[in-house]
Amino acid sequence: MKNAVIDEKKNKKDSFYLLNDNIVKKLFTNGSKASEEFLYEIISTVLKVPKKQLKRDFRLMHPEIAVNDKMINSEADLVYENDKIYISLEFNYNNYKELLSKNISYVCCLYLKDLQHKENYKNLKEIYSINIDGFDYFKKNQFIYESEMFEKNLLLPRNLNIHYVDINLEYLKKIGYNNIASELEKWCYIFVCDNDQVFNEIYEEGSYMREFRKEAEKLSSELDTMLYYDKKKLDQEIVYNNGKEDGKKEIAKKMLDANEPIDKIMNFTKLSKNEILKLK
Repeated sequence: MKNAVIDEKKNKKDSFYLLNDNIVKKLFTNGSKASEEFLYEIISTVLKVPKKQLKRDFRLMHPEIAVNDKMINSEADLVYENDKIYISLEFNYNNYKELLSKNISYVCCLYLKDLQHKENYKNLKEIYSINIDGFDYFKKNQFIYESEMFEKNLLLPRNLNIHYVDINLEYLKKIGYNNIASELEKWCYIFVCDNDQVFNEIYEEGSYMREFRKEAEKLSSELDTMLYYDKKKLDQEIVYNNGKEDGKKEIAKKMLDANEPIDKIMNFTKLSKNEILKLK
């Protein structure tokens, strides 16, 4: 990688806009070569499975993974499977207290789904919950955290074949592009890269990462036209409601439905972070 002097204040984009649920789901299910290659790079590195094998036998599942109609909030971002493994991928912009429970619920759904087709608990699939986070979940400044269920004192695994992997994008944002040390860090840096000059420095012309970002920007632009609000309309609503609490909360709900960042919602509505999170 070159060490050119980059003016990081120029040509900046919104950080983490690629973590928007509506964008990532479309990006990774639109059948494009760039999205497929990028996704397989991430999964292959995390699972230590050759890309050829992933392409040969992994298939995309329907994201609604509930085993019955009484279960709520059981639509994952992306779920893949083959005959031996389930992979649940979640893209998390913000950390909030229900996030862990939500991700565990997806794993439980997959575990129960597998049990429906097995006898005597034999040959159950391994389950990987891969979270690409816009924050440092454990606050230990590591790029990747890997979790399993262990005996507390002896630190012996329970061997349930359930694995959690958290990829910390905040770490990449802190270290900067010149300190990228691995291929996975390079691929994931696209989620935090908010400068066109830096992006062009990292990803070569003609690479599938360039194509991937083009597709992401197109989806982001299209999404902006489909949102339930626009800046002028929001300003008008805020003035009309004269700062009334109910009016501000309605606006915040609309922005939450559009998966907008909490800090942007705070800026528009002047509500606190806790007030906004309670509306989720």
